[in-house]
Amino acid sequence: MARISRIALSLVALLGGTILTLPGTASADVTAVTAYNTRTQHLIDDPRLGWEESCVERRIKLDTGTYDWGRVMGSRHTSWRTIELGADWYTWRDCLWPKNGYYLQTTMLDPDNPDWVLVSDSASLKVAYTGTWTWGGYLDPQF
Repeated sequence: MARISRIALSLVALLGGTILTLPGTASADVTAVTAYNTRTQHLIDDPRLGWEESCVERRIKLDTGTYDWGRVMGSRHTSWRTIELGADWYTWRDCLWPKNGYYLQTTMLDPDNPDWVLVSDSASLKVAYTGTWTWGGYLDPQF
């Protein structure tokens, strides 16, 4: 019994010391992290219409708020637009569609909530050289 009491006392002393070293104020502000939906693959600098498209898809749970929504191509991040989203699960899909000499990159966010609309965007892009590229999209919370 004495052994258990000493162990319990030691734990209380340890936890008490830890609590005393914590900052005096707690913050409810938590910076949200940028989310990515990307794929790394070999791309040709002169694609042709009719080649197979390439897509990447993920499920993501998002909080209510404003997001900077954009695309990733290599180390470059380009904003498409700012969007307002409600808290929900979404299916996020990015695709590259080969055209003659360039790619059409499309992105969409499809909410599970049937009362909300699917949001999508697209842009043409050309890769600078044939090689391995990371491409896709990002959502950067603005809250």
